[in-house]
Amino acid sequence: MRIFIGIPISDEIREGIAKISENFDIDGIKLVNPQNLHWTVKFFGDINKETVNEIKEMMDRIELNSFDIDIGGIGVFPSLSYIRTIWVGVLGEEKIFMNFLIELNEKFKKYGKENRHRIKPHLTIGRVKFIKDKEKLIKLVKMFERKYIGKMKINKISLFESILTKNGPKYTTLKEVVLK
Repeated sequence: MRIFIGIPISDEIREGIAKISENFDIDGIKLVNPQNLHWTVKFFGDINKETVNEIKEMMDRIELNSFDIDIGGIGVFPSLSYIRTIWVGVLGEEKIFMNFLIELNEKFKKYGKENRHRIKPHLTIGRVKFIKDKEKLIKLVKMFERKYIGKMKINKISLFESILTKNGPKYTTLKEVVLK
């Protein structure tokens, strides 16, 4: 089973991101289906059912507080000179969210793949396969780099199964934990 822990987003945020994403509907960019938008906390990769059950049990023992974040701003990975991923992030103080993600990653570090990248809260909205007009894309990123989308309460985490299909991934919620 291909598994990850993520944080679902509200319909209001989903709609706001979908409106901005329309601007990036450019030849060579594969946009993420708005229904698939989520904050990834920890990607485990392919793991067996026994390990999935262990992760579910660990999730039951999580005691973390909910908090609010301001969502917005377009960014890219790895850089503007070589764009592979387009994302929406957190505006203002993202330290609380980063600490939350680091703490959760630490709790589940013995499972799945190790995160080799610095944790950066982001919602992937598109993947760049190729780009004919790089300057146009850079201009769009800069135009939306501080665009406010809305406020969201981080109040639950979910364990998702990801099934890859020819039409993109399909996510199924296996477990949900509500935060304090």
